[in-house]
Amino acid sequence: MQPIVLFGLQFTFSLVAYALAAWWYLVPRLARLPREIALVPLVWIHVLRIAGGTILAPGAVGDAVPMDFRTMIGYGDMLTALLAMVALVALRLRVRYAIARVWLFVLVGLIDTVNAIIESMRYSVFNYPLGVNWVIVTTYVPALLVSSVLIFIHLRRPRTSTG
Repeated sequence: MQPIVLFGLQFTFSLVAYALAAWWYLVPRLARLPREIALVPLVWIHVLRIAGGTILAPGAVGDAVPMDFRTMIGYGDMLTALLAMVALVALRLRVRYAIARVWLFVLVGLIDTVNAIIESMRYSVFNYPLGVNWVIVTTYVPALLVSSVLIFIHLRRPRTSTG
């Protein structure tokens, strides 16, 4: 099987599984919460995006994976994780511009993800040894996408009192 086909199957399966789990279990529970509280578990998923920095570790991927690609992926994911952490703390502390921080992190994360997809295809990285990064992309990135959609939905909700 071609690597890109295998990737597509695994990625799609994970995406559907996360979407179903979110729709059946997460969405009904979060809908009952004030926006600022509902966002917290969704942002937590992105704090762990630091895992994308693994691509920068020596030996994590094959030497043939272009360094420009690895640098863009690794630092983009770590920046997004940092912004998610800042947004999470702001939500938890009920900081005045917490929602603006969530918007910033989720937009940077979306731009980073779209760019990573485009560059993955441009560099044909699925033809190279990716080590644990294959698992990150096929099982964790779909969770990030589903949670990003839910974050956008909750950001569009009207502000409600958090008690």
